Amino acid sequence: MRVITQAGLGMAVALAGLAGAVMPAGAATSTAAHQQATTVGRQSVADPAAALAAKCKKPIKVWGYQGYYKCGTEVTKGYVDWNNDGHTDEVFVIAPDRTIWHTWKNAGGWKEMPGNGRADNMLGPNGTGDPRRCIVVYVNRGFHYWQNCFYNGKWHNWTTTG
Repeated sequence: MRVITQAGLGMAVALAGLAGAVMPAGAATSTAAHQQATTVGRQSVADPAAALAAKCKKPIKVWGYQGYYKCGTEVTKGYVDWNNDGHTDEVFVIAPDRTIWHTWKNAGGWKEMPGNGRADNMLGPNGTGDPRRCIVVYVNRGFHYWQNCFYNGKWHNWTTTG
């Protein structure tokens, strides 16, 4: 029950973090992937540092989709050209509540990455030009890099890279 409660609470905070984002009705619903327990930088809602970080947000508008990212994160690393044709294919951001979001042209808005991941900064893509597309993020606590990869038509679980 604790995991489901945290995931639901995380979803509510995530939606507040991206207030103003154009999101389809189904984007706010909980999925099995969001309900799975994960250790990707999980942080308590009562954490004062998280509360302070949630107050510091900057707007971002991509393909007409408005959202917010956490102050101090390297947003430019989240603009990804997967096929190396000189055009951005997908954009990733760390929201003020540390959730990880992405969007692409015709996405209909910002989407939270599956697996209930949390991060402190964006490191960018790993695998551009490769059918297995991975996004790498950094978690300050524990000093770990985490990645989630898209292949076989879906995103997979967050795994540590070091």
